[in-house]
Amino acid sequence: LGHDARNVIGIWEIAASDRFCHALPLFHVHGLCFALHTSLIAGATILMLDSFDPDVVLNTLSRKDTTMFMAVPTMYSRLLARARSKEGNADYSHLRLLTSGSAPLLEKDFHRIRRTFGAEPVEREGMSETLMNFSNPVRGERKPGSIGLPLPHLQVRLVNPYTLEDVSPGGLGEIWLKGPSITPGYWNDPEETGRAFVDGYFRTGDLARRDEDGYYFLTDRIKQLIISGGENISPKEIERVINTLDGVRESAVVGIPDEKWGEVVAAAVLAEPGSSLIPDDIKAVCKDRLLNWKCPKKVLIVNDLPKNKMGKILRDKVVELFDKA
Repeated sequence: LGHDARNVIGIWEIAASDRFCHALPLFHVHGLCFALHTSLIAGATILMLDSFDPDVVLNTLSRKDTTMFMAVPTMYSRLLARARSKEGNADYSHLRLLTSGSAPLLEKDFHRIRRTFGAEPVEREGMSETLMNFSNPVRGERKPGSIGLPLPHLQVRLVNPYTLEDVSPGGLGEIWLKGPSITPGYWNDPEETGRAFVDGYFRTGDLARRDEDGYYFLTDRIKQLIISGGENISPKEIERVINTLDGVRESAVVGIPDEKWGEVVAAAVLAEPGSSLIPDDIKAVCKDRLLNWKCPKKVLIVNDLPKNKMGKILRDKVVELFDKA
């Protein structure tokens, strides 16, 4: 924990002069380690809120002495909606650090955050087993959709999860990690620990690509890949296409059982308020931009997407939406 906190304090330049608006739950490493511990160790002032309330958070962020805020994408979505509905133009130019993690931030929300708060969010990635692993730079280019660059003292490999060989540059592979913050294993579970480590590297289960600048882009969890007719299909690839469509707030793509193909692609789509989207609109944009076998065979327009408290989509619950349809 100490090593991770020093890493985060260093890359995010957290100092005693900072005042941090804390609205995250403390049962998760995001709110407890990345937010609370780092601020306490750096000597920063913490404005601890009882819960996340968009009006309270916006009022706190508008205070000239507030400098930092950390959140999950769902929180930003609610803040952006509330900020649009409020009269007047609040000044947030004093905010020096806005971070996002625990779930993917939509590229459209990256740009909305910049327009609303006057600063680009710093996207990052971490796990309970490893603490923080990657972050976009505070000083330097922040790439929308990227988890950024490896933190200091972290060794990273991208490995073909089936052959266990390192992938070629630009290739898709599982992230393997080695460093001082990595867990030594799972409590009283030597079998799971054995499966999680190879040659001292922790297998994260996350698939990613690395670009020519060394930035990493998550694609999918290995266990979330859809296998249809023997082909591996990336839900994230399809979601990125759907999310570009006007009127789409967010989407979740899953595989649902099928007797002929094993699984078929299905998309649950959350529309923007007042949108007139219909399933055929979704199928049309996918047909135009994806291979036929990647296109959703079933589409639901939904009023909400099931998520946990950290904003991660509960994909098993999304599958149940199609069972009920």
